[in-house]
Amino acid sequence: MDFEKQLNQVLNNSEISEQDKISQIADIGDYLKYGDIDRETAIIYLDILIRYLVKQNNDDVKEEMLGIILDTEDARVIDKELDLTPIISNLSHFNVQCISYVLSILGYSGRKDYIPYIEKFKEISSLEEDVEDALYELKYRSENN
Repeated sequence: MDFEKQLNQVLNNSEISEQDKISQIADIGDYLKYGDIDRETAIIYLDILIRYLVKQNNDDVKEEMLGIILDTEDARVIDKELDLTPIISNLSHFNVQCISYVLSILGYSGRKDYIPYIEKFKEISSLEEDVEDALYELKYRSENN
């Protein structure tokens, strides 16, 4: 079964509980992080995951998907290659817990054009440390890649 079809099937299965859905999404994440796929395929699959992420209404599902993106980005050393435009375009649709993941993902990208999006959250006290970490990571990756 192809990746997008499998993801679509899990996300649109109304016959399973949200917890089962999250568990199945976690299994997809394990495949992305540790499966027998090359880096280029992982990038393609992450871009698909990102497109589906922004269509989700359930914050727990979003958080699981963001965790997968972040972990796979780190495990497979993927940074500038990801298309994070759908996430950037939908920042207002994420809760604070999800924004914490988003900030890390943007920092891992190493793309300096994401600095304004990261800094947008520096006034939220619960995200101050996440903003600092993301800016540090972004600076490090942009200078060393």
